[in-house]
Amino acid sequence: MALAASALRRYLLLLAQEHLEFRLPEITSLLSLCGGKFSGEQEIRVNSPFWILNIPSEEMARGLMKRTVCAKSIFELWGHGRSEGELYASLKNYPVDKMLPYLQSDSTYKVHIHTFNKTLTQAQKIKKIDALEFLPFKGKVNLKNPEHIFWILEDYGTDPNNVPEEPFHLYFGRWIADGQRELIESYSVKKRHFIGNTSMDACLSFIMANHGRVKPNDVVCDPFVGTGGLLISSAHFGAYVCGTDIDYNTIHGLGKASRKNQKWRGPDENIRANLRQYGLEKYYLDALVADSSRPIWRKGMLFDAIITDPPYGIREATRRTGSLKEAVKSVERRYTEEIIPRHPCLKLISNCEQMLSRHTSRRLITMEKVKEFKVSLNS
Repeated sequence: MALAASALRRYLLLLAQEHLEFRLPEITSLLSLCGGKFSGEQEIRVNSPFWILNIPSEEMARGLMKRTVCAKSIFELWGHGRSEGELYASLKNYPVDKMLPYLQSDSTYKVHIHTFNKTLTQAQKIKKIDALEFLPFKGKVNLKNPEHIFWILEDYGTDPNNVPEEPFHLYFGRWIADGQRELIESYSVKKRHFIGNTSMDACLSFIMANHGRVKPNDVVCDPFVGTGGLLISSAHFGAYVCGTDIDYNTIHGLGKASRKNQKWRGPDENIRANLRQYGLEKYYLDALVADSSRPIWRKGMLFDAIITDPPYGIREATRRTGSLKEAVKSVERRYTEEIIPRHPCLKLISNCEQMLSRHTSRRLITMEKVKEFKVSLNS
């Protein structure tokens, strides 16, 4: 999707300061899913909670926020600078005709102040709001239910032990939409019927579905399905889901429970019940007992996405798949770029590291199928 710079509008993205490496691939994937393209002209400071994005339309910005769990909010950016003077000069240069629809006399509004890495007093906040009196606000202030919300955002850096007197960056914009951070709580593993020792937490489950660009009516498979956490996030976005696992008891919801003070799993502790809990049962296809090191599927196109968390033996012992020789060899290998899985039909999209402790980490590898696999006549 090629768009001239003049056709793009500038938006400010406010991000959550967690899973930093996962944020850029998530936003890039979701822009692509919305029909946009992540251009090289974006103003991105990877570790900052503030990113300036060039997006073709407000509709696309809203579409992005309907999916992201890495971003908190997005704003139509009216001005920014490295000082109050630069911010005010930037605001004065913003086209008045783009402001006026939101500043009419029959409208209501409020101004909200957000500071990162610093807390302001109420008097300081009021002073900053009063300094914007040069903007042509004509509507009435309504703090409870305004039609339009404007934000002043100030960035005081990421070092809590060295907070500057003045912010490094200042922004002003019109609030457009919030992201889907509430999904992290509403889909929390702590509230789920069926869990295991390695159930993926809700935040990462939704990030993985977004990296995989899961969309309505897709068919998604998890070959190490466990208790189905990754199926839930994909089903939430409207995909039909299925999976396999080598553990018979997990697939059928049998055996010892993972929760404290509970000896055995109950009748509602299974993958189907998990999807039913969130009103997603209609998207559940099935789960099979199978060894993912052995081919079980017919040839041909089956899945739109494969999203999985293979076992690596940290929180729970792995069940052996493949040959013993292969298993021993994998334990001896340490991480280098060379051990990333490669295939002529797959293109590496992103490689994100999540630290688990001082000595261990895991990686989220995202690949895109770029061509069909053809069996060689010589093989």
